[in-house]
Amino acid sequence: MSVWNPWHGCHKISPGCLNCYMYRRDAEFDKDSSIVTKTSLFRLPIQKSKNGEYKLQTGGYVYTCMTSDFFVEEADDWRKEAWDYIRVRSDLHFYIITKRIQRFGVNLPVDWGSGYENVTICSND
Repeated sequence: MSVWNPWHGCHKISPGCLNCYMYRRDAEFDKDSSIVTKTSLFRLPIQKSKNGEYKLQTGGYVYTCMTSDFFVEEADDWRKEAWDYIRVRSDLHFYIITKRIQRFGVNLPVDWGSGYENVTICSND
């Protein structure tokens, strides 16, 4: 199992957000969790090591946006590129949990059709 956080930060939108671990963890470092920023690991799924192999090994699960929400508004401009990485890495299975399922169609890839076989979207709202 791997974790990919292409962006960090979120806004609480439901009672399920009340005790969000990301807010609690950021508070330890005096960081404002409501500011959404692209992370230095944005390109992780397509990054390769010196020997030319992908850093994320083939066949694994990638828990995506565990310190944000994949469909948070501030990431709209970045999401298309993130979908590109997910499409390229069809050898990985991306698991996305969201409280913003109503925004699912924003910047959805044109080739999405009935979905990508390597993506599971779970709404916990």
